[in-house]
Amino acid sequence: MRWSLVIAVIGLFVTDVSSFAQGRVAGQRPTETRSTPQDAGYFTSSGVVRFLLIQGRLCLDSPRHRKGSQKRDEGGIYESITVTAERGIPSMHYVYQTPKQHLTLSVQKANSMRLESWSPESGERSVLEQPALGSLTWTHRRGDLLDTHQGATLLHLRCSDPASFDRHFGMMFRRLLRGQTMKMLCAETTQAVLHERVSKATPMVEQIAACVRQLGSAKRSKRIIAENQLLAWGAPIIPMIQNLSAEDLDHEQSQRMQTVLKRLRPRVNDTPASLARLLVNDRHFWTLIANQLSEGQLRLANQHLQRVGLKSIEPRIAPEERIATTRD
Repeated sequence: MRWSLVIAVIGLFVTDVSSFAQGRVAGQRPTETRSTPQDAGYFTSSGVVRFLLIQGRLCLDSPRHRKGSQKRDEGGIYESITVTAERGIPSMHYVYQTPKQHLTLSVQKANSMRLESWSPESGERSVLEQPALGSLTWTHRRGDLLDTHQGATLLHLRCSDPASFDRHFGMMFRRLLRGQTMKMLCAETTQAVLHERVSKATPMVEQIAACVRQLGSAKRSKRIIAENQLLAWGAPIIPMIQNLSAEDLDHEQSQRMQTVLKRLRPRVNDTPASLARLLVNDRHFWTLIANQLSEGQLRLANQHLQRVGLKSIEPRIAPEERIATTRD
């Protein structure tokens, strides 16, 4: 296969129409053996590619990939995968089809991801998009109704509408995470974040904002002190930094802040404990899980948020980031 053509295939994920155009061709002969939805398949630790979940975002493990194309078609399940790489950074296009569900997953340069699920029977379509930087977006269309959810991590998106998320993406994430499920991870992280909030080490929002302002100091010594302090506080300050208004920062401060965030990014898979450290000061996440908390837990959560300078929360009536619209 000519690799120029393979790269072109990778690029096709940018439109809804082309997402499912890479599926089974009539008359294709089945190859290899069928993998069931419970198997990791191509995504095992020794498979074609390996995924990691880092700070709640999915990415390819760059050192562990094999370039090329594979496909299989057996027992009503069709799969195909194409992996390319540029300077050691992999990209991937994957298709999974059954009579009840069509899935496509495309990843560019290890971090930028688009996952799309379509149900031929109901016509429902869900699209999850993760840019290299910034918020993730999940759109879910059912007939004339369009729901949109946004969040800093995949856990935010699942907590916005757990039933719909699991219906469309649950099986896929179980394979990508090699047996771990988002449902299990969210439940364990919720328990861990309740324990993490008892920590007194987290600084207040104003202290963090003051350090970020010092990143723009004319004195190099003050910039170094501020950067070292932010790094010392660690992952719990990440949501607070990300919520600072970009309008209040100059270009130099923004660049140094991005450097801090990059240095705070680990190179190993998330655990409920590491996710709890990341999310303990994320008010949006606390809002999303508020309905799972008892009255006592909610009171303690609000005490923690107020202690670090954030507003208290109330049980959700509807997801904060949900937007319902109808087609024109």
